[in-house]
Amino acid sequence: MANGREPPEVITVDREEFPACEEGEGGLTASQMPIVMNMRHTLKRYTKFLIVGFANAVVDLVVLNALILVAPTRSAFALFVYNTAAVLCALINSYVWNRRWTFADAASGSRRERVLFFVQAGINVVVNDLVVVWLSTYLVFSHAMPLFVSSNLSKGLAMLISSTFSYLCMRLFVFRSDRGTRP
Repeated sequence: MANGREPPEVITVDREEFPACEEGEGGLTASQMPIVMNMRHTLKRYTKFLIVGFANAVVDLVVLNALILVAPTRSAFALFVYNTAAVLCALINSYVWNRRWTFADAASGSRRERVLFFVQAGINVVVNDLVVVWLSTYLVFSHAMPLFVSSNLSKGLAMLISSTFSYLCMRLFVFRSDRGTRP
């Protein structure tokens, strides 16, 4: 203690939970522990979001492709309607699972939370539809690719863009914990 400061408090860490903290490294300091715990919590939450997102993608694609199989079309307006129906089904699935599982520690079920979810969902639908319609204008109407392939390529990019936007909105605004729990 030549500099007059106390050494940082060292916390013993369970090596099964944090295998990177080997005994020879001296453990984590008290100031490092919340960072590691928050990173672990965020990774776990994002993994849950990806699982729910995969389920949403299945719902979305099944509905879209069922509509295309039942009533094939090259009409941009019809694809817009089909896509909107598919996205709405996926959004209902998303709300249920993200509220009850992914963000369960921060979700309150409040009116504010539901309103914010459906506002972000509305924006999500618009983003998704714009990407699908814009890309399908180039892919579907070029007749260079089959309808099934071009529709699904457009949909894949739309899902990637809109799900990234959706996670950020849900994490930062919708399921934000104001009750003193972890964000």
